[in-house]
Amino acid sequence: MRYKARFEHYEFLENCLTVIFFKEGNGEFQHKNTRLKAKDNSFLVLNPNEGWEYLNENNDYIDVLSFGIPNSLSSQCIHFLKDHNQQLLDDPSHFGQESFSFLEKPLNSDYYSSGKLLKNIYDQSNTYRYEFLCPEELTIEVLQSICKEQLLGNKITNKIDAKKLSTKEETLKRLLIAYEFIHDNVQNQISMDQLSHVSSLSKFHLYDSFKKAFGKTPHQYINRLKLSKAKEYVENGDFSVSEVSDLFGFGDQSVFSKVFKKAYGHPPSYFRI
Repeated sequence: MRYKARFEHYEFLENCLTVIFFKEGNGEFQHKNTRLKAKDNSFLVLNPNEGWEYLNENNDYIDVLSFGIPNSLSSQCIHFLKDHNQQLLDDPSHFGQESFSFLEKPLNSDYYSSGKLLKNIYDQSNTYRYEFLCPEELTIEVLQSICKEQLLGNKITNKIDAKKLSTKEETLKRLLIAYEFIHDNVQNQISMDQLSHVSSLSKFHLYDSFKKAFGKTPHQYINRLKLSKAKEYVENGDFSVSEVSDLFGFGDQSVFSKVFKKAYGHPPSYFRI
């Protein structure tokens, strides 16, 4: 579904996986004790259940691209991604009852493959080309993307030190808050105090869990991201090497060049257009 409209209240009672991209997001989704806010430029995955209730007290516009995906198709996709090719060839009609619980949390579309894909489909929906696309193929593409990210999320969750799965999942949600904060503020100086505050994790819990989840400490991850973004700016050519160095807080251009060369094998000037 693709719509821009006002909904003060809406009940979704279908028992299926729901994937929603918000170009403009207002209001919130409610289910039992769970409340999830709809945010601009975000996407949300809602697990199959007895239904959700959407509330928008201000009756503001929402601009949305939404997929309702049957449970049978989700099971087939998970089976496809988890099983070996030989097994799929030996018994292509057997899909089993594979399933898992998707992480329910508004995520910034710019920082995840699924979000970028949904954003791209949304952009296409505003052009004449959209009517020539196959809805089933788009659904399969979206489903594969979110399933792959969920499988990755499961691996990260398993690395977190906690006995209860619910505790592991809550820790991951808080780590993703820190992850998005880093990406939102990559041009600024980011401290452990800030990350601890926004994620509601102690410094020690944040440091240990982040390192296990992402393979780098927060400081290492921030520096790697700064270099990656700086490389994009250098390649784009809109800024001088000196300006890029200042933008990302390296200060001294010579230090920036040395760190850059160590990471990419060549100085920044090599990547200028």
